[in-house]
Amino acid sequence: MFLYLTPELPDDTPIDHVRFAVRIRKVLNAAGINTVAEVRKTSDKALLGLQDLGQSSVTHLRETLGRDGVKPLGQKPD
Repeated sequence: MFLYLTPELPDDTPIDHVRFAVRIRKVLNAAGINTVAEVRKTSDKALLGLQDLGQSSVTHLRETLGRDGVKPLGQKPD
């Protein structure tokens, strides 16, 4: 069972349990990014440096998961 991308996902959620597009999942796995926290903590520049991960994919990740300590736009802080 896959979990949907939401800002509420706990940091320790394995990316293998999250409903990413297949391409995004493959890129994150190849880069050794294994948890939601690692996605959130990785800079946009580093994500954009990954082969086959473009600006629209990074934007999608930020809009759905947020960044380390920053909720996506429209989301209230905890």
